[in-house]
Amino acid sequence: MIRYINCVRRRQDISVEAFRRHWNSPEFEALLERAIDIMKAERFAKNLALEVSATRVVRDDRGTGEPFDGTLEFWWRDAHDLMEKYESPEAQKIREEMQDYQERFVDIGGCRAFFTEYEAKDQSR
Repeated sequence: MIRYINCVRRRQDISVEAFRRHWNSPEFEALLERAIDIMKAERFAKNLALEVSATRVVRDDRGTGEPFDGTLEFWWRDAHDLMEKYESPEAQKIREEMQDYQERFVDIGGCRAFFTEYEAKDQSR
């Protein structure tokens, strides 16, 4: 499987609460649903970072910076499926709409986005 992962960081002038309101808004949900439909993603995940002490412990142990505020993941069966949808005019339009909406609460330059190849291993015994 191919995954697109977008690690999202909120704008510095936006509170965590305001970020979460935008993130969970019906408007953003509708945009994501349209993106899933247009891009024909087989799976999708929208995750918010947990604000728990374990996050601070891991960050201190590893010497890393602040975590991202959330992640978006889209999954496709293979690269051919992905590129066929990704390059369409409809996909370009929804990506532009997503960016326009996210600029209200997301530090676009502080985000990271990339594609991965996903290989699941069954660890059940």
